[in-house]
Amino acid sequence: MDHGELWQDWYGIIPLLVGSIMVAVVALFIAVPLGVSAAIYVSEVAQRREKSLIKPYIEFISAISVGRAWIFGIAVVGQTLRAISQLSIMKWVPFFPISERLNVFTAGSLLALMAVPTIFTLAEDALRNVPRGFKEASYALGANRLQTIVRVLVPASLSGIISAILLGLGRVIGETMVVLLCAGNRIAIPDFTQGLGAFFQPVHTMTGIIAQEMGKWCAAASIIAPSLWWSGAFCVNPRINYLAQKLVTRYRMSIG
Repeated sequence: MDHGELWQDWYGIIPLLVGSIMVAVVALFIAVPLGVSAAIYVSEVAQRREKSLIKPYIEFISAISVGRAWIFGIAVVGQTLRAISQLSIMKWVPFFPISERLNVFTAGSLLALMAVPTIFTLAEDALRNVPRGFKEASYALGANRLQTIVRVLVPASLSGIISAILLGLGRVIGETMVVLLCAGNRIAIPDFTQGLGAFFQPVHTMTGIIAQEMGKWCAAASIIAPSLWWSGAFCVNPRINYLAQKLVTRYRMSIG
């Protein structure tokens, strides 16, 4: 074993914490633009017939089982990404080709798929609850639809949109089986010297290690049980809810 591998052989939560954060970053990077933009389109642009089609389909995504999701992640997302990375026209990318189908990006993509319905539903509710007088006043002053959305409706509903994003983050952080099956389960800090290539390396997460080592909870006088318990303490959603309340209080616009 060379010196480069020795520094990984130590006990600690840092590799798991780094893995959880990286997967959450990828998931939110994909889910937030999709969820918020879909909410704006359905709330302010789409016709009634479009709403009746788009909204149920997005909300139906939350009904997809984890079993189907991880198969889709391995067979479609992971395999397609690896095949693209092996194309000759992609040789200019420094970290291509990719050898692992199970990595941060695969797990993050699936978690984004699961977080989109949460972000979409809550953001759309926040936009719909903006008083109608705000929109009418904007149009009366000569603003067009895009200006009204960007400068009036989104700022007025910003607290609700932030809450939707943070609740989506809670959904991502608390997910267990998808990251356990699709993140690669390698307890090591990715090689950040590869830049964005670090997001295409296998990792392990805090929730994943809890599920994987759950059988050792019953072992008497085992160091595993308290270690897993404290790992779980970092994933408790009340921390995210507390942050959401602080941000909502800060960005709430008075509508009285």
